Amino acid sequence: MTQSVMDDARVKPVRGRWRGAGAWQDTRVLAAAAAVAIGLLFGGLWWSLRVKPLPRPRAADAPPPPGIDAQLASAQGRLKTDPQDIAALVQAGTLLFQKGKDSYIEAIGDLEEARDLGALDARIFYCLGIMYQEEGLYPFALTEYRRFLRHEPENKDIRMLAAKLEYRMGMFSDAVIDYDRLQFSNPKDPVVEENLGLSLWGTKQTARAQASFEALKAYGGDFARRAEFYEGQLALEDGRYQDAADHFNRCRLADGPIPEFPAERVYTGLAMADQKLGLWDDAVSAWQQVLKATPKDLKARAALRSDQARAAAARRAAARAAKSKKK
Repeated sequence: MTQSVMDDARVKPVRGRWRGAGAWQDTRVLAAAAAVAIGLLFGGLWWSLRVKPLPRPRAADAPPPPGIDAQLASAQGRLKTDPQDIAALVQAGTLLFQKGKDSYIEAIGDLEEARDLGALDARIFYCLGIMYQEEGLYPFALTEYRRFLRHEPENKDIRMLAAKLEYRMGMFSDAVIDYDRLQFSNPKDPVVEENLGLSLWGTKQTARAQASFEALKAYGGDFARRAEFYEGQLALEDGRYQDAADHFNRCRLADGPIPEFPAERVYTGLAMADQKLGLWDDAVSAWQQVLKATPKDLKARAALRSDQARAAAARRAAARAAKSKKK
């Protein structure tokens, strides 16, 4: 019986302290190696997906960036060897973009090819958006801007371009979403405030639009003068003619024109409000200012003749009334 117990004891594996320590060290080595491998993996991903400097379109009168022709020749040389070299396509396309509008067709071709091959470089979407927009291909430009914003959602310049295109294309609800996001990040930007108000107006959210225009007045200067015009238009649409006339008058066109804002729009609104108020002489003066800016405006000419006749009739009626009182 004693021998059997001894045999059982001998066949059981015995793990000494050095074996346990060795196993623990093996585990640490494996864990460290795994950590290094993961670090290298994510480092490589970061390097491939990092935000790269955006190329800038060249002004028509500006010289091309230095060394651009040599870089372009190198990229095009690689494409001769491998026409589907994505990195070479992106490089060639962005360099052609920087060369200016005369190279846009080639640039678009290279960048579209890279995109269709699966490239996700944000510069592709940026350059294509700019070029499509300059060529008047607004729906295509908007698609590329949205692709770019998936990579850089806080890029203010591109979100502004996208929002302006949405407004231009009548996509007012989408424009409101983008301008709301821009305003959250840029609460003191009067350009964002103004465009948000216009987009809200486009969606018939007149109360919010009115509040936005009121906020715009706080910036003073031409922002305040444009805000007065917008509020005048809102009042005119709402049938509040005296409020409309007051807002149009506060545009203060006598102080000088509002930059990039046609004066005839203000005077047309003022003339229409004065007509509704029966202020025929004031309406005549406003229509005359419209025709001074746009002499060939046939509707303004017809309105002026009509209001001149009404003003004359009103003066005759006033004269008869005054004569009757004397009697």
